Amino acid sequence: MTLVAGLDFGTSGAKLLVLSLDGEVVARAQADYPTVTGPGGQAEQDPDDWWAAARAVLAASGVASSLSAIGLTGQMQDLVPVAGRRALRPAMLYSDTRAADEHEALRARLPDWERRTGNHQDASNVAAKIAWLSTHEPHVLDRAERLLLGPAGFVAWRAGAPAACDPTTASTTGLLDVQARDWFGEAVRAAGAEARQLPALTGTGQGGSPDAPLGTVSTEAAAELGVRAGTPLVLAMGDAGATTDGLIGAAAGSAYLYLGTTGWIAGVTVAGEASAEPSPMHSLVMPGWEHRLRIGAVQSAGAAADWARKTFFPGLGFEEAEAQVAPRLGELGARPLCLPGLSGERTPVRDPQLRGAFIGVQEATGPADLYLAVLTGVAMGLRHAADAMGIRQDRLPLVGGAAVSPAWRQILADVFGATVVTGAPEDPAAHSAARAAATALTGDALAGDALAGTGLDGAAPSGSASARPAPAGTSHTRPALAGPADAGTAGTDRTRAARGANTGCAPGTSASGEAERSADAAERVSAQTSRAAHGLTPLLAPGAAVAETTPSAAAGEYAALLKTHRALYDVLAPASHRLAARTRAERG
Repeated sequence: MTLVAGLDFGTSGAKLLVLSLDGEVVARAQADYPTVTGPGGQAEQDPDDWWAAARAVLAASGVASSLSAIGLTGQMQDLVPVAGRRALRPAMLYSDTRAADEHEALRARLPDWERRTGNHQDASNVAAKIAWLSTHEPHVLDRAERLLLGPAGFVAWRAGAPAACDPTTASTTGLLDVQARDWFGEAVRAAGAEARQLPALTGTGQGGSPDAPLGTVSTEAAAELGVRAGTPLVLAMGDAGATTDGLIGAAAGSAYLYLGTTGWIAGVTVAGEASAEPSPMHSLVMPGWEHRLRIGAVQSAGAAADWARKTFFPGLGFEEAEAQVAPRLGELGARPLCLPGLSGERTPVRDPQLRGAFIGVQEATGPADLYLAVLTGVAMGLRHAADAMGIRQDRLPLVGGAAVSPAWRQILADVFGATVVTGAPEDPAAHSAARAAATALTGDALAGDALAGTGLDGAAPSGSASARPAPAGTSHTRPALAGPADAGTAGTDRTRAARGANTGCAPGTSASGEAERSADAAERVSAQTSRAAHGLTPLLAPGAAVAETTPSAAAGEYAALLKTHRALYDVLAPASHRLAARTRAERG
């Protein structure tokens, strides 16, 4: 039986999923690691803990030595300075906001920053984190051979693969020029780094596959991880893209809803359909650059619902509150409109000072109406995001802890005019990483495509004449599998034959040995491509076992209120800002 693994490095721990090619779950495992928080917005994790978690879950699976390929995904927007196959300091996480001053300085120096990156930028971006390092720990930045951008890239690199970053993760950093399909050199330099320190971008060449092996596990790492030396490593999309792919796939038009403490709608669109200007919606490049993952988030979803339950039904639990509101679910006459943001809003407007509001409270309005108004406000905020992204579909998967609410499912079905489907998908990001590994073994992605056009594959580096996409109707020869070690400097000529001693080999190995192992791995992976396609489908794909909630007769009433609800964000913002300013003044 051919086994593939998906490793997902989340905020609180690593999850491993081992699958057969027909979709049978062979093993699951999880290992936690701590986050260190501190003054000024510090949020860090030790990359050695990521490595230890990978070792732990592979050992717990009991089948590590039988794996044919390993796919990796995880949290994005981290900063991990490394040298000599080790981290130089703890990783600064996506949630680390110490670099507020550096962020403002970069904004002043980079007037077209948001247009070039296709996203609004804030103090959590990686460019600002690099600038913070340059100011506070310049010795670390000087020593760093590479600046990695998440645990998936770090673990793959420490295991023996080249330093690389998928375009979805790169989109979150504030360092990716989405039009040039390359790192934004001006931002890199302004932050205090050098282009050579950044990892290679995967999947940027014409026909480049996100599922091609990045490299293979070195002998040293194999001994630590308990896997076979030469096992292919596949760098899947960062967690936002992997979760989407694991749930619904990555085809244009696919979308799903998430309801947790916050909420969002995530949808895959054709790149040309996305606005060239940044918007409140996040826009993440997907491998191949032809599609974008767009995410519209509401700041308070489950948090707002929990506030409403405690406020309007004090002492009642979730199920008791649901029973109280059920009789009023289809009655909108006494239900006010609600803006649900308790601590700012992210969509349909990005406004950290905007606060929640009820409009249209009347004598007949009761606790159930106010509670349902909050749920409706969240649903309408998500619908505004869907409209802005051009998402229209009759079947809308819903995941997250709040998906257990029958009232909320019905409201979403009515607000979207779509059938809301729910199931019990487990570990979608790890599932996607395993799917990527399976595709590397069974699909038409031949060895080396993941780094096509980057220079790490022995071809011309990005930006050179020979690296540009071939004209339509021409063909290209796919290079051999990239070697398991870092192959040199980003943005420079890194062809191994031209570098001689600079082979990028792991310490203690020879160029010929690495080349032979890469060739053996390429031959092994290439041989797998003759297999039948694997059976790993998205967890909530059509045909999956799901529960369905269809629109009710009230759907038309909700539709009539959408335009008015959207206008409230603009109308109420000035008053909300004045209230916020007064509160700040009173607090001194």
